[in-house]
Parts: sequence; structure tokens; C-alpha cells
Amino acid sequence: MEQILLRLKDTFDPSTIASVSGPTSLYGGFILGSLLGIILQKGRLCKYDVVSGMFRLQDFTFWRIGTPLLMIGMIAVFLFKDLGIIELHVPATVVLAQLFGGIIFGAGLAIAGYCPAIAAGSLGEGHLDAFATMLGIVVGSIIYAEIFDGSKLDHIVGFINLGKVTFPDIFLVFNHWFFVLGFAFMCIAFLVGISMYDEFLRASFMIVDKVSGKLKK
Repeated sequence: MEQILLRLKDTFDPSTIASVSGPTSLYGGFILGSLLGIILQKGRLCKYDVVSGMFRLQDFTFWRIGTPLLMIGMIAVFLFKDLGIIELHVPATVVLAQLFGGIIFGAGLAIAGYCPAIAAGSLGEGHLDAFATMLGIVVGSIIYAEIFDGSKLDHIVGFINLGKVTFPDIFLVFNHWFFVLGFAFMCIAFLVGISMYDEFLRASFMIVDKVSGKLKK
């Protein structure tokens, strides 16, 4: 227990974070995190109803804001890389771990109505229910670090490691811009699709209201 508390103290020590990622990355993370928080708050994404409405296919605000962000972010990253402004540091693609992690993350997001960024933004707005999610994130991270790191479970979950590859590498695309433009086209088609579905839902609800109103008369 004493070792766990010491590790926690080191983890939240600013000098430890700066020594791991460098002071420039620390300030850069703070600035980018603040910008993301502004986008989430102005986009009304720090609300439980908006996130839970996405999983019930009744509120598409999250997808309408998140999909263009993904598309623009992908284009900007590859453009800056080609211009030599940035350098990509791709993490390893571990299929089994990322598959399980994605399922657990999605289930947690659907149940709690918050992801880590949205929970922090919601707590900043004064929604106290987000505190339970923030507490769960911290406790879950500690449990993961104590149980999985260096254990047999860590080796099992680390099965099927493809290394540090990107999607263009996996799909053997000789020019990554073909993949980027294909992804942008899919995003635009997705946005058009959810807009059409949204209109269909509105029209359906209006018809149901009219029919039920006539039946009551």
C-alpha cells in the first residue's frame, strides 16, 4: 500500500510529468487541452443527454461535431507531416488489447454518459454526477497499472502486435493521400446519412403526432 501511495505521489508530481514528456509537451498539452475543452463546451457536448442520445440514435450532435474534427485533424496531420513541420510518433497497434479496450471504453461511455474529456468539461460546468466518472477513471487506471503491468495478463492481452504501423501501411496503400481522401469521403457520406436519418425521424414523429391527435378527437 505504501508503494502504491508513493507511485501516486510521483505520478502527480509536475516535475515527473515534465521529465517524461518535456516541458514543451506539457505546455502544448495544456494549450491543446484547453482548446478541446472550449470546443466541447461550446458544442454542448459536456451534457449527459447529448452523449446518451447518441447511443439511442436520438441526438446526433456528438457525431456532427466529432466527425468533422476527425476529418480535419487527419488531413492536417498528414499535411504537416509531408511539409516536414511535424514528425509522427505512432504507438504500436496491438489488436486484441485495442479491441477489448474499445469495447470496455464504449460500454463505459454508454453507461456513464461521459468519456474522460467530456467528464472533465462537465465537472467544470458544475455537473456533480461527472465526479463519479472522474473517480472511476482514476481508480480504474490505478487498478490496471497494479494488476496488468508486467503480469501474465499483460502478455496475453499484448497478443497480435502489428508494431508501429498506420492504416495506409496495413492496407498497403502506396500513397497515404488516397487513404486520407477516402476517409474524408466516408466522413462526408456519414454526415449526409445521419442528416437524412434525422429528417426521417422528425417527419415520422410529426405523422405519429397528427394520427394520435385525430384518434383522440
